[in-house]
Amino acid sequence: MNTKTIGWILAVFPIIGMITWFVSGLPTDPAGDIAGGYGAYATELAALNSDSIHVFMGIATLIFGILTVALIGLRAKVLASGSSNYAYMSGMLIIVGFAGTVIEHGAISAGASLAGEGLISESVSMLTLGTTAGGFGTTLLALGLGLLGYSLYQTKMIHVITSYSFILVGVIGVLGGILFFDSGLIIAYYASYTFTAVAAGIELIRTGK
Repeated sequence: MNTKTIGWILAVFPIIGMITWFVSGLPTDPAGDIAGGYGAYATELAALNSDSIHVFMGIATLIFGILTVALIGLRAKVLASGSSNYAYMSGMLIIVGFAGTVIEHGAISAGASLAGEGLISESVSMLTLGTTAGGFGTTLLALGLGLLGYSLYQTKMIHVITSYSFILVGVIGVLGGILFFDSGLIIAYYASYTFTAVAAGIELIRTGK
């Protein structure tokens, strides 16, 4: 994958991914911020369009899958420019972390379908699985992003501020994935991830390095 292709994916796909989540039809507040927790969240899901949620979760999985490929491509560029153990580790962590995201999206879709059928307790189980997988997956993926950022700093492939931003995204994501993944605070991770990826993408498009 050439550098400009990686850049375009990093610049565009995080934004599309965020939009997909916002228009998916899921409740606006995460389960951790709702009085009654996952039971109340599942009850709210029961009144929503589960087919729409299923479609948008599938689209989100595709989008973030392509974004993951671009990150692995960026990591390959780092490895090609010089040996970096951090870049090697980042690739493995990003892939495993994305697997957690796939499970999360599938569990949310299943939870919405079960809630729509009136199977609230079963829906709660799937939603809990989704949150757990998503949280731990985010922790690993974010750690991979942080290590990728450090390896980018070492090789000077992108601006030092962007490299540091990846490291900061990693720190926020690791903490968020463990401590507040089902809270609205997790938006800090998604927003910082999006801004950093877009900035890196624009830089790669402009420089072609």
